[in-house]
Amino acid sequence: MALPEIIYEGSVKNVRGVRGQSPYVFEFSDRYSIFDWGQMPDQLSDKGASLAFMGWFFFDYLGKPETWAEWQAPAELAEEGQLRNLKERGLRHHAIGLVDHGGTEMPLEREILSPTRCLAVEPVEVIEPTPGQQNGKLVWDYAAYNEKPENALVPLEVIFRFGVPEGSSLLSRTGNAEYCKSIGLSAPPKPGDVFETPVIEYSTKLETSDRYVTVQEAQAIAGLSADEFRSLTVLAKLIALRLKECFAGIGTELWDGKLEFAFGLKNRNGLRDFMLVDTIGPDELRLIKNGQHLSKEALRGFYRPTAWYKALETGKALAKERGEKDWKRICVDELKAVPPILAPGVKQRVEMVYKGIAKALSEKYLDRAIFADAWALDEIAAGFAEKKQDVA
Repeated sequence: MALPEIIYEGSVKNVRGVRGQSPYVFEFSDRYSIFDWGQMPDQLSDKGASLAFMGWFFFDYLGKPETWAEWQAPAELAEEGQLRNLKERGLRHHAIGLVDHGGTEMPLEREILSPTRCLAVEPVEVIEPTPGQQNGKLVWDYAAYNEKPENALVPLEVIFRFGVPEGSSLLSRTGNAEYCKSIGLSAPPKPGDVFETPVIEYSTKLETSDRYVTVQEAQAIAGLSADEFRSLTVLAKLIALRLKECFAGIGTELWDGKLEFAFGLKNRNGLRDFMLVDTIGPDELRLIKNGQHLSKEALRGFYRPTAWYKALETGKALAKERGEKDWKRICVDELKAVPPILAPGVKQRVEMVYKGIAKALSEKYLDRAIFADAWALDEIAAGFAEKKQDVA
Protein backbone atom coordinates (compact mmCIF):
# COMPACT_ATOMS: atom_id res chain seq x y z
CA MET A 1 0.00 0.00 0.00
CA ALA A 2 1.39 3.42 -0.97
CA LEU A 3 1.00 6.80 0.67
CA PRO A 4 -1.79 9.09 -0.61
CA GLU A 5 -1.09 11.54 -3.42
CA ILE A 6 0.83 14.77 -2.85
CA ILE A 7 -1.60 17.62 -2.24
CA TYR A 8 1.11 20.20 -1.51
CA GLU A 9 4.77 20.18 -2.50
CA GLY A 10 6.89 22.55 -0.45
CA SER A 11 10.53 23.45 -0.73
CA VAL A 12 11.40 21.04 2.11
CA LYS A 13 8.49 18.66 2.63
CA ASN A 14 5.52 17.24 0.77
CA VAL A 15 2.06 16.95 2.28
CA ARG A 16 0.17 13.83 1.25
CA GLY A 17 -3.46 12.94 1.83
CA VAL A 18 -7.03 13.48 0.72
CA ARG A 19 -8.03 17.12 1.13
CA GLY A 20 -10.07 17.68 4.26
CA GLN A 21 -9.67 14.11 5.49
CA SER A 22 -7.48 12.89 8.34
CA PRO A 23 -4.69 12.01 8.39
CA TYR A 24 -2.31 14.05 6.31
CA VAL A 25 1.27 12.82 6.04
CA PHE A 26 4.27 15.13 6.17
CA GLU A 27 6.86 13.55 3.90
CA PHE A 28 10.15 15.23 4.76
CA SER A 29 12.61 15.41 1.90
CA ASP A 30 16.38 15.83 1.77
CA ARG A 31 15.82 19.23 0.13
CA TYR A 32 16.59 22.44 1.96
CA SER A 33 15.60 26.10 1.61
CA ILE A 34 17.01 29.33 3.00
CA PHE A 35 16.16 33.03 2.71
CA ASP A 36 12.66 32.17 1.40
CA TRP A 37 14.23 31.01 -1.90
CA GLY A 38 12.61 27.61 -2.10
CA GLN A 39 14.40 24.45 -3.15
CA MET A 40 18.18 24.88 -3.30
CA PRO A 41 20.43 22.98 -5.76
CA ASP A 42 21.81 20.36 -3.34
CA GLN A 43 20.20 17.68 -1.17
CA LEU A 44 21.36 16.70 2.31
CA SER A 45 21.54 12.95 2.92
CA ASP A 46 19.16 11.65 5.64
CA LYS A 47 17.90 15.16 6.41
CA GLY A 48 14.29 14.13 5.77
CA ALA A 49 14.41 11.12 8.08
CA SER A 50 16.17 13.20 10.76
CA LEU A 51 13.50 15.91 10.63
CA ALA A 52 10.65 13.39 10.74
CA PHE A 53 12.14 11.80 13.85
CA MET A 54 12.74 15.15 15.56
CA GLY A 55 9.27 16.35 14.64
CA TRP A 56 7.76 13.26 16.27
CA PHE A 57 10.12 13.46 19.25
CA PHE A 58 9.27 17.04 20.20
CA PHE A 59 5.52 16.62 19.74
CA ASP A 60 5.65 13.48 21.87
CA TYR A 61 7.92 15.07 24.49
CA LEU A 62 5.90 18.27 24.87
CA GLY A 63 2.58 16.45 24.62
CA LYS A 64 3.19 14.35 27.74
CA PRO A 65 1.89 15.80 31.03
CA GLU A 66 4.89 14.27 32.85
CA THR A 67 7.20 16.56 30.83
CA TRP A 68 5.57 19.49 32.60
CA ALA A 69 4.33 18.05 35.91
CA GLU A 70 7.39 18.71 38.08
CA TRP A 71 8.92 21.44 35.93
CA GLN A 72 9.53 24.76 37.65
CA ALA A 73 8.58 27.73 35.47
CA PRO A 74 9.91 31.25 36.09
CA ALA A 75 7.97 33.10 38.78
CA GLU A 76 6.29 35.43 36.28
CA LEU A 77 4.72 32.42 34.49
CA ALA A 78 4.17 30.09 37.45
CA GLU A 79 0.52 31.01 38.00
CA GLU A 80 -0.54 31.09 34.37
CA GLY A 81 -3.56 29.03 33.35
CA GLN A 82 -1.64 27.77 30.34
CA LEU A 83 0.95 26.19 32.63
CA ARG A 84 -1.75 24.49 34.71
CA ASN A 85 -3.23 23.02 31.53
CA LEU A 86 0.16 21.73 30.41
CA LYS A 87 0.79 20.08 33.77
CA GLU A 88 -2.61 18.39 33.65
CA ARG A 89 -2.91 17.43 29.98
CA GLY A 90 0.38 18.14 28.21
CA LEU A 91 0.71 20.30 25.11
CA ARG A 92 -1.98 19.97 22.48
CA HIS A 93 -0.51 19.28 19.03
CA HIS A 94 -1.54 17.86 15.67
CA ALA A 95 0.93 14.96 15.35
CA ILE A 96 -0.41 11.41 15.19
CA GLY A 97 2.84 9.49 14.81
CA LEU A 98 5.57 8.24 12.52
CA VAL A 99 4.44 6.06 9.60
CA ASP A 100 6.25 4.11 6.91
CA HIS A 101 5.83 4.66 3.17
CA GLY A 102 2.80 2.42 3.20
CA GLY A 103 1.15 4.62 5.83
CA THR A 104 1.57 2.00 8.59
CA GLU A 105 2.47 3.13 12.10
CA MET A 106 6.19 2.88 12.86
CA PRO A 107 6.97 1.45 16.33
CA LEU A 108 9.98 3.11 17.93
CA GLU A 109 12.16 0.00 17.73
CA ARG A 110 11.59 -0.22 13.97
CA GLU A 111 12.16 3.53 13.59
CA ILE A 112 15.55 3.28 15.28
CA LEU A 113 16.66 0.54 12.88
CA SER A 114 15.19 2.01 9.68
CA PRO A 115 14.17 5.68 10.06
CA THR A 116 11.17 6.89 8.08
CA ARG A 117 10.68 10.27 6.43
CA CYS A 118 6.93 10.36 7.16
CA LEU A 119 4.95 11.86 10.05
CA ALA A 120 1.15 11.56 10.15
CA VAL A 121 -0.74 14.63 11.42
CA GLU A 122 -4.26 15.93 11.85
CA PRO A 123 -4.94 18.48 9.09
CA VAL A 124 -5.82 22.10 9.80
CA GLU A 125 -7.33 24.60 7.40
CA VAL A 126 -5.01 27.15 5.80
CA ILE A 127 -6.78 30.42 5.01
CA GLU A 128 -4.64 32.38 2.58
CA PRO A 129 -4.62 36.18 2.86
CA THR A 130 -5.58 37.99 -0.34
CA PRO A 131 -2.85 40.04 -2.08
CA GLY A 132 -3.68 43.46 -3.47
CA GLN A 133 -2.26 46.87 -4.36
CA GLN A 134 -2.38 50.09 -2.35
CA ASN A 135 -0.56 53.20 -3.58
CA GLY A 136 1.55 50.98 -5.82
CA LYS A 137 2.59 48.73 -2.96
CA LEU A 138 1.78 45.08 -2.34
CA VAL A 139 -0.62 44.65 0.60
CA TRP A 140 -2.37 41.63 2.12
CA ASP A 141 -6.00 41.35 3.23
CA TYR A 142 -6.56 39.23 6.38
CA ALA A 143 -10.28 40.02 6.75
CA ALA A 144 -11.19 36.31 6.81
CA TYR A 145 -9.56 35.99 10.23
CA ASN A 146 -12.05 38.42 11.74
CA GLU A 147 -14.58 35.59 11.41
CA LYS A 148 -12.73 33.78 14.25
CA PRO A 149 -11.97 30.51 12.42
CA GLU A 150 -11.43 27.27 14.33
CA ASN A 151 -9.09 24.39 13.49
CA ALA A 152 -7.20 26.72 11.16
CA LEU A 153 -3.58 27.82 10.95
CA VAL A 154 -2.71 31.00 12.82
CA PRO A 155 -1.18 33.15 10.02
CA LEU A 156 1.86 34.06 12.12
CA GLU A 157 5.26 32.68 12.93
CA VAL A 158 5.88 33.13 16.64
CA ILE A 159 9.58 33.81 17.22
CA PHE A 160 11.17 33.36 20.64
CA ARG A 161 14.59 34.72 21.62
CA PHE A 162 16.75 33.89 24.63
CA GLY A 163 19.49 36.28 23.62
CA VAL A 164 21.06 38.48 21.00
CA PRO A 165 23.93 36.78 19.17
CA GLU A 166 26.11 38.91 16.90
CA GLY A 167 24.18 39.74 13.74
CA SER A 168 20.73 39.03 15.22
CA SER A 169 17.94 40.61 13.18
CA LEU A 170 16.38 41.79 16.45
CA LEU A 171 18.94 44.61 16.55
CA SER A 172 17.51 46.09 13.35
CA ARG A 173 14.11 46.62 15.00
CA THR A 174 14.88 47.67 18.55
CA GLY A 175 16.03 51.18 17.68
CA ASN A 176 12.31 51.94 18.00
CA ALA A 177 11.52 52.53 21.68
CA GLU A 178 7.85 51.68 21.26
CA TYR A 179 8.68 48.39 19.59
CA CYS A 180 11.09 47.53 22.42
CA LYS A 181 8.41 48.26 24.99
CA SER A 182 5.80 46.19 23.14
CA ILE A 183 7.98 43.05 23.30
CA GLY A 184 8.91 43.58 26.95
CA LEU A 185 12.30 45.28 26.64
CA SER A 186 12.93 48.41 28.72
CA ALA A 187 15.94 49.38 26.60
CA PRO A 188 17.45 48.36 23.25
CA PRO A 189 19.46 45.14 23.60
CA LYS A 190 23.14 44.77 22.70
CA PRO A 191 24.94 41.86 21.03
CA GLY A 192 25.63 39.21 23.65
CA ASP A 193 22.65 40.09 25.87
CA VAL A 194 20.67 37.14 27.23
CA PHE A 195 17.10 36.95 28.52
CA GLU A 196 15.96 34.70 31.37
CA THR A 197 12.45 34.66 29.95
CA PRO A 198 12.27 34.65 26.15
CA VAL A 199 11.35 37.73 24.17
CA ILE A 200 8.53 36.99 21.73
CA GLU A 201 8.25 38.51 18.25
CA TYR A 202 5.89 37.85 15.37
CA SER A 203 6.23 37.62 11.61
CA THR A 204 3.82 36.84 8.80
CA LYS A 205 3.56 33.24 7.67
CA LEU A 206 1.47 33.16 4.50
CA GLU A 207 2.82 36.07 2.45
CA THR A 208 5.33 35.79 -0.41
CA SER A 209 8.13 36.85 1.96
CA ASP A 210 7.93 36.71 5.73
CA ARG A 211 8.01 40.12 7.42
CA TYR A 212 8.21 41.09 11.06
CA VAL A 213 5.15 42.87 12.41
CA THR A 214 4.41 44.80 15.57
CA VAL A 215 2.56 43.16 18.43
CA GLN A 216 -0.53 45.20 17.57
CA GLU A 217 -0.37 44.24 13.90
CA ALA A 218 0.13 40.56 14.75
CA GLN A 219 -3.00 40.57 16.90
CA ALA A 220 -5.00 42.32 14.17
CA ILE A 221 -3.74 40.09 11.33
CA ALA A 222 -4.78 36.91 13.16
CA GLY A 223 -8.08 38.33 14.41
CA LEU A 224 -7.15 37.55 18.02
CA SER A 225 -8.89 38.98 21.06
CA ALA A 226 -6.66 40.47 23.76
CA ASP A 227 -7.13 37.36 25.93
CA GLU A 228 -6.34 35.01 23.03
CA PHE A 229 -3.25 36.97 22.12
CA ARG A 230 -1.95 36.87 25.67
CA SER A 231 -2.67 33.15 25.84
CA LEU A 232 -0.70 32.54 22.64
CA THR A 233 2.26 34.59 23.88
CA VAL A 234 2.40 32.83 27.25
CA LEU A 235 2.15 29.41 25.60
CA ALA A 236 5.03 30.25 23.25
CA LYS A 237 7.20 31.31 26.21
CA LEU A 238 6.49 28.10 28.10
CA ILE A 239 7.26 25.91 25.09
CA ALA A 240 10.48 27.83 24.43
CA LEU A 241 11.63 27.43 28.03
CA ARG A 242 10.95 23.70 28.02
CA LEU A 243 12.80 23.28 24.73
CA LYS A 244 15.75 25.22 26.12
CA GLU A 245 16.08 22.77 29.01
CA CYS A 246 15.66 19.81 26.67
CA PHE A 247 18.57 20.97 24.52
CA ALA A 248 20.64 21.80 27.59
CA GLY A 249 20.34 18.10 28.40
CA ILE A 250 22.43 17.33 25.29
CA GLY A 251 24.90 20.12 26.00
CA THR A 252 23.53 22.52 23.39
CA GLU A 253 22.38 26.13 23.78
CA LEU A 254 19.03 27.18 22.33
CA TRP A 255 19.17 30.87 21.42
CA ASP A 256 16.01 31.39 19.41
CA GLY A 257 13.45 29.67 17.23
CA LYS A 258 10.05 29.87 15.62
CA LEU A 259 6.80 28.10 16.39
CA GLU A 260 3.56 27.69 14.47
CA PHE A 261 0.10 27.24 15.93
CA ALA A 262 -3.45 26.48 14.90
CA PHE A 263 -6.66 27.81 16.43
CA GLY A 264 -8.57 25.34 18.54
CA LEU A 265 -12.30 25.37 19.25
CA LYS A 266 -14.12 28.18 21.04
CA ASN A 267 -14.93 27.66 24.69
CA ARG A 268 -18.13 28.86 26.36
CA ASN A 269 -16.63 32.37 26.57
CA GLY A 270 -15.97 32.41 22.83
CA LEU A 271 -12.18 32.16 23.26
CA ARG A 272 -10.08 29.72 21.25
CA ASP A 273 -7.17 27.68 22.54
CA PHE A 274 -4.12 26.79 20.47
CA MET A 275 -2.30 23.69 19.34
CA LEU A 276 1.28 23.39 18.13
CA VAL A 277 1.54 22.46 14.44
CA ASP A 278 4.05 22.03 11.63
CA THR A 279 7.31 20.74 13.12
CA ILE A 280 10.32 21.55 15.32
CA GLY A 281 13.92 20.89 14.34
CA PRO A 282 17.19 22.60 13.41
CA ASP A 283 15.51 24.47 10.55
CA GLU A 284 13.30 26.28 13.05
CA LEU A 285 15.90 26.82 15.80
CA ARG A 286 19.23 28.55 16.40
CA LEU A 287 21.37 26.03 18.30
CA ILE A 288 24.94 26.65 19.43
CA LYS A 289 27.48 24.09 20.62
CA ASN A 290 30.92 25.23 21.80
CA GLY A 291 30.40 28.55 20.01
CA GLN A 292 29.42 26.94 16.69
CA HIS A 293 26.00 26.98 15.03
CA LEU A 294 24.25 23.60 14.77
CA SER A 295 21.32 24.76 12.71
CA LYS A 296 20.35 26.35 9.44
CA GLU A 297 22.66 29.21 10.36
CA ALA A 298 25.56 27.06 9.15
CA LEU A 299 24.01 27.16 5.68
CA ARG A 300 23.27 30.87 5.90
CA GLY A 301 26.89 31.48 6.83
CA PHE A 302 28.03 29.71 3.66
CA TYR A 303 25.72 31.69 1.37
CA ARG A 304 25.86 35.22 2.84
CA PRO A 305 29.23 36.08 1.20
CA THR A 306 28.07 34.93 -2.25
CA ALA A 307 27.02 37.10 -5.18
CA TRP A 308 23.72 35.22 -5.23
CA TYR A 309 22.83 36.42 -1.73
CA LYS A 310 23.56 40.04 -2.67
CA ALA A 311 21.33 39.66 -5.73
CA LEU A 312 18.61 38.08 -3.61
CA GLU A 313 18.57 41.10 -1.29
CA THR A 314 18.44 43.41 -4.30
CA GLY A 315 15.60 41.41 -5.85
CA LYS A 316 13.51 41.62 -2.69
CA ALA A 317 14.08 45.38 -2.45
CA LEU A 318 13.12 45.92 -6.10
CA ALA A 319 9.97 43.82 -5.72
CA LYS A 320 8.91 45.83 -2.68
CA GLU A 321 9.58 49.09 -4.50
CA ARG A 322 7.58 47.96 -7.54
CA GLY A 323 4.75 46.36 -5.59
CA GLU A 324 5.49 42.95 -7.12
CA LYS A 325 5.11 39.54 -5.46
CA ASP A 326 7.72 37.58 -7.42
CA TRP A 327 11.10 38.83 -6.22
CA LYS A 328 12.66 35.49 -7.17
CA ARG A 329 11.86 36.13 -10.85
CA ILE A 330 13.68 39.44 -10.60
CA CYS A 331 16.67 37.70 -9.10
CA VAL A 332 16.83 34.98 -11.78
CA ASP A 333 15.64 36.78 -14.91
CA GLU A 334 16.89 40.32 -14.38
CA LEU A 335 19.90 39.88 -12.09
CA LYS A 336 20.90 36.49 -13.57
CA ALA A 337 21.68 35.04 -10.15
CA VAL A 338 21.10 31.51 -8.87
CA PRO A 339 22.48 29.86 -5.72
CA PRO A 340 25.80 27.96 -5.97
CA ILE A 341 26.14 24.39 -4.77
CA LEU A 342 27.61 23.69 -1.36
CA ALA A 343 31.29 22.96 -0.89
CA PRO A 344 31.62 19.19 -0.20
CA GLY A 345 33.01 19.62 3.30
CA VAL A 346 30.24 22.04 4.26
CA LYS A 347 27.63 19.66 2.86
CA GLN A 348 28.92 16.74 4.94
CA ARG A 349 29.06 18.75 8.16
CA VAL A 350 25.54 20.13 7.67
CA GLU A 351 24.22 16.61 7.03
CA MET A 352 25.75 15.58 10.34
CA VAL A 353 24.02 18.45 12.13
CA TYR A 354 20.62 16.88 11.45
CA LYS A 355 21.65 13.30 12.14
CA GLY A 356 23.81 14.24 15.13
CA ILE A 357 21.07 16.15 16.93
CA ALA A 358 18.58 13.33 16.33
CA LYS A 359 21.12 10.84 17.67
CA ALA A 360 21.89 12.93 20.76
CA LEU A 361 18.21 13.40 21.63
CA SER A 362 17.44 9.70 21.23
CA GLU A 363 20.41 8.66 23.39
CA LYS A 364 19.59 11.14 26.14
CA TYR A 365 15.82 10.80 26.33
CA LEU A 366 14.99 7.41 24.78
CA ASP A 367 18.03 5.35 25.85
CA ARG A 368 18.72 4.23 22.30
CA ALA A 369 20.53 5.71 19.31
CA ILE A 370 18.99 6.56 15.98
CA PHE A 371 21.57 7.25 13.23
CA ALA A 372 24.26 5.40 15.16
CA ASP A 373 26.87 6.40 12.56
CA ALA A 374 26.32 10.13 13.10
CA TRP A 375 29.11 12.25 14.55
CA ALA A 376 28.93 13.39 18.16
CA LEU A 377 27.86 17.02 18.58
CA ASP A 378 31.30 17.99 19.93
CA GLU A 379 32.85 16.57 16.75
CA ILE A 380 30.42 18.44 14.50
CA ALA A 381 31.10 21.72 16.30
CA ALA A 382 34.84 21.15 16.06
CA GLY A 383 34.51 20.57 12.31
CA PHE A 384 32.82 23.94 11.81
CA ALA A 385 35.44 25.65 13.97
CA GLU A 386 38.33 24.22 11.95
CA LYS A 387 37.02 24.63 8.40
CA LYS A 388 36.35 27.79 6.44
CA GLN A 389 33.15 27.73 4.37
CA ASP A 390 34.48 28.49 0.92
CA VAL A 391 32.11 28.74 -2.04
CA ALA A 392 32.30 25.66 -4.25
